[in-house]
Amino acid sequence: MSRARLDQIAKARAAWGEAIPPEVLALATACRAESSRAVAKRLGYSDAVISHVLANRYPGDLPKIFAKVRGIWLGETVKCPVLDEISRDRCLKEQERPFSATNSTRALLFHACKTCRHRQQKDPA
Repeated sequence: MSRARLDQIAKARAAWGEAIPPEVLALATACRAESSRAVAKRLGYSDAVISHVLANRYPGDLPKIFAKVRGIWLGETVKCPVLDEISRDRCLKEQERPFSATNSTRALLFHACKTCRHRQQKDPA
């Protein structure tokens, strides 16, 4: 295991202090097990975003990243009105997908996601 991977947890603890969120610790632990590039790809973000989150310097939508981390590495699930129980990260992926009239499940999800209490995507202005 490379020193850089071990340092991800130390980097996160140093940046976040005692109040380190469990999502950040899970992200740092994932970076220890795999490369940060592999972790970033799985989350759908860049390696730089992962680095900024661990360093407590990410200016973007941190709750969205945390929701994906909870779904992938912390096992969080939600009750989808169409798909039943799914991981939180899958819920976010489904919210991002466009309407498709040729796929009945996609069409149902598109409409259900608009009013779902788990919706995190913001509609374009």
